[in-house]
Amino acid sequence: MTQTNEHVMTIDHQVGPRGRFTLRQASGEIQIRGVEGDRIRVRSLDDDRSLDSVFQINTGSDYVELRQLEKFGLGILSITRGGAPEIAVEVPHGATVSVESASAEVAVSDLSGSKRFRTASGDLSFERLSGPVDVESVSGDVEIEGQAPLELAAKSISGEMRVRVPRLRRLELQTTSGDIYLDAQLDGNGPFSLRSISGDVTLVGRSGFRIEAQSVTGDLNSDLPSKRESGPGRKILVVGRPGPTLTFHSVSGDFHVVEPRDAAPESVAPPTPPPAPAVPPAPGAGAASGGAAAASTVSGPSADLEDARLQILRALECGEIDVAEATDQLGALDEVLR
Repeated sequence: MTQTNEHVMTIDHQVGPRGRFTLRQASGEIQIRGVEGDRIRVRSLDDDRSLDSVFQINTGSDYVELRQLEKFGLGILSITRGGAPEIAVEVPHGATVSVESASAEVAVSDLSGSKRFRTASGDLSFERLSGPVDVESVSGDVEIEGQAPLELAAKSISGEMRVRVPRLRRLELQTTSGDIYLDAQLDGNGPFSLRSISGDVTLVGRSGFRIEAQSVTGDLNSDLPSKRESGPGRKILVVGRPGPTLTFHSVSGDFHVVEPRDAAPESVAPPTPPPAPAVPPAPGAGAASGGAAAASTVSGPSADLEDARLQILRALECGEIDVAEATDQLGALDEVLR
């Protein structure tokens, strides 16, 4: 491995084909690509700044960890001396990858192992992924393009989500006000669920499925031939032949099924271990930590909405709460004020 004590511009470390890469970086640009082999390589894209001047670097027999220096709750600082870092990372295709950031732009491709990404405002883009993907974002947009089956769990407050893959074996998406565009065949054991407060959902109908919707004022409609049913407190829409059931819970978000055009091509991806079942957090679960002062503003009048949001984001920036807690608090804020 490249020495990590002085002027480290690159890291080249053997971790095995299922090694682990962990990154905590506040801002800047992050490029992560899966490659053949058993090594993790990290390269600074800033010619005048070494990795060890920006990150605390830890390595072991099967892992590489980079944590941005200074303090920021998650172990990182929102504004780094010398500007935001830019790094390029290569990991084995089957590696476990975990990234936490405040506002970094993240681009990821060619991974099949376990993957987890958490961000406050940075945009996330994914290409050619397979296997389990877990994403949390406050306001950053999430875009996923792929040619292999995914098990997807994603949570957002106001960022837009766009997913276009051949098949989804599991789907659990939650958003407060961000819109969701979903182009994939539902094909697996599930569950398949969408939750929204006011965000709209557009689903490309590529196969038969059944939608069970619970919505206060939102509409449920389809451009494809469909059959409507009704039940106590819910709307049911059956599109095409019998297929998986997709549940949709919303306050005012609309659900629209549209005709398919060009399907995402499918390719063979490396096998992945089965993911652990995702357990949605209880509403407001993160409110008990250092961001209690921000959460206490939820009960105020609607005129204080923006101030309450700012307090939560300030608590995140100061390190009093982490990204997951900020996501829970902002979601609870919108629910109460509605």
